[in-house]
Amino acid sequence: MNNGEAIFYIRNNKGYSQRYVAADTMTQGAYSKFEKLNTEIRYSAIGDILSKLEVTHDEFIYIKQGYEHDLRQQMLNNLFSLTYNDKDVLQKLLNDAEKYLKKNEDILIEDLCLVCQSLILLNETKNIALARVPINKVWQRISERNLLFINDIYFVNSILYLFTIETALEIKKFVFRSIEKYKNFRNIERIKVNILINITLLLIKEDRFKEAISEVEHAIVLCKKFSDYKRIAICYIRKGICLNNLEVTKGDEWISKGKNILIAIEEMTILSALEDEINLNKII
Repeated sequence: MNNGEAIFYIRNNKGYSQRYVAADTMTQGAYSKFEKLNTEIRYSAIGDILSKLEVTHDEFIYIKQGYEHDLRQQMLNNLFSLTYNDKDVLQKLLNDAEKYLKKNEDILIEDLCLVCQSLILLNETKNIALARVPINKVWQRISERNLLFINDIYFVNSILYLFTIETALEIKKFVFRSIEKYKNFRNIERIKVNILINITLLLIKEDRFKEAISEVEHAIVLCKKFSDYKRIAICYIRKGICLNNLEVTKGDEWISKGKNILIAIEEMTILSALEDEINLNKII
């Protein structure tokens, strides 16, 4: 659908008149031409019309594309929604992105390719230094900004655990300052959970368990706020790992709670990955 057709589709289904939707924005005649002929109208007028129709710009684009995200947005969503480093998913995403770039010049999708390459390298080699090489270009571009935008925040989250812990802690501050600008936008605070979980993992790898508990406790509060059971299970298990390594009681209790949640919501792949973490961090 073009813009005019999509607007007509929404207005007609809501049962609103042209006069009502066009009021205070343009004449009914100009509005009618826009719907029927898709004539050009100013960008602000589109915003006014969508407001009258009670539809966000994102929802409008989604409806216009037949209730689907376009390929570009689908690829970004697939990367940003990854819960763990799944090589098969990343390889397919990389292949799709490379095909897309053959027909389109797109800096964001170029960055997506580099992130996929880094995560695939990490999966195959377990060598963080090697995996950092492709993302250097991504980070160089993003780090030069005074403020991160939404896609920047999601990209940084995807690559955070490839940095040294001290760098990651500084990046966390940068990201959280940027999130404050967006605090009332699309539940962006949810991304704080991912950042905190990644920071926790980096701290555990450095045997900095007290600091890791502080980060994971913050994440647990946010998980409860958003009823994010999958991530709260991850937090419980990592909290248990930290407690066990600090030789504090109840570590195993937290691990069991986390495992039980993942079993209940049938997230067995994540559970398997976390079992590896538990075994790796067992006190001998």
